[in-house]
Amino acid sequence: MSLVLVDHLYHHHLDQLEQESQGQLNFILVDFRTKDALIEKHLPEAIAIIGRVDPPEYQYQSATKLELIQTLSAGFEEVDQDRARHHGVQVANNNGANAVSVAEHVLMQMLVLYRQLLFHHQSVSEGPWENRKMKNQELGGKTLGLIGLGQIGKTVARYSVSLGMKVQYFDVVRQHETETELGLDYAFPETLLKSSDIVSYHVPITQYTRGIINRKSLSIMKNDAVLINAARGELQNEEDLHLALVERTISGAGLDVFQQEPLQEDSPLRKLENIVLTPHSAPSRESYPRAVRHAVENVFRLKDKEPLLGLALDHHQRAKDFHQKNPEVDLMLLN
Repeated sequence: MSLVLVDHLYHHHLDQLEQESQGQLNFILVDFRTKDALIEKHLPEAIAIIGRVDPPEYQYQSATKLELIQTLSAGFEEVDQDRARHHGVQVANNNGANAVSVAEHVLMQMLVLYRQLLFHHQSVSEGPWENRKMKNQELGGKTLGLIGLGQIGKTVARYSVSLGMKVQYFDVVRQHETETELGLDYAFPETLLKSSDIVSYHVPITQYTRGIINRKSLSIMKNDAVLINAARGELQNEEDLHLALVERTISGAGLDVFQQEPLQEDSPLRKLENIVLTPHSAPSRESYPRAVRHAVENVFRLKDKEPLLGLALDHHQRAKDFHQKNPEVDLMLLN
């Protein structure tokens, strides 16, 4: 029976992993953040690791049968892909298992901001029954700008188009088929920021994306625009974002991720009225069973010598290639 190590952060998925494999895989729970004796004991026999882990060199040296590091999340930035490739290990993510959930969360944040939902709830629950319907806005007819068009970005685009929104996007890899299918426009970052009513970020962390929500990029946006970030907290400079919201450089923001999580108790973002804050809660209870099924399927594909699904892309190299071909495009819009 093939051996798969499961990192302790996924311990609550162990039962479902075993159920999905129907007893054909042997899962052992280990803690890669400690010197767990079980790792040293079982790693030489493991064909896969399920977890967002980055084994050090000495562990790769002993993992002679290891062929896959599989995450249950969309992110895989913790894993050193170069080192994994050097040791013949493939890296895969959840293959869009949380795309629907995160896309719905993004739409929720848009609607909360556009319909003054937090204020209206408080005006009923605490008084004094103040109605700001003249400040409400409809999503229909607005322009949504997506930074990044992976599986989550595409799902947000599909939902938004169905609501009558005009959608434009920027990605370092242009996707002509999706443009045709959904009627999307392609725009470089500065143009997109200048012309979008709502800007939503859906990119991984690379040296080209860290801190791209900053003073300059915010100053380019419309004064009545809103910003959504349900991707990674490292994308945003929270000091710059706070200032933009206070000075009404933009009208509002919806954040599900932060530079430091949990968000510090003294963060000035907590005190703003034109912001919606959620605690990295975009995934849903439906998304994790899909991720688990995908992980087990990938292990079986590995055993059967079939191509794996959801293989991690080298986002840094893709951005580097784009920049070399389009040196005039400022990807980060730094100050």
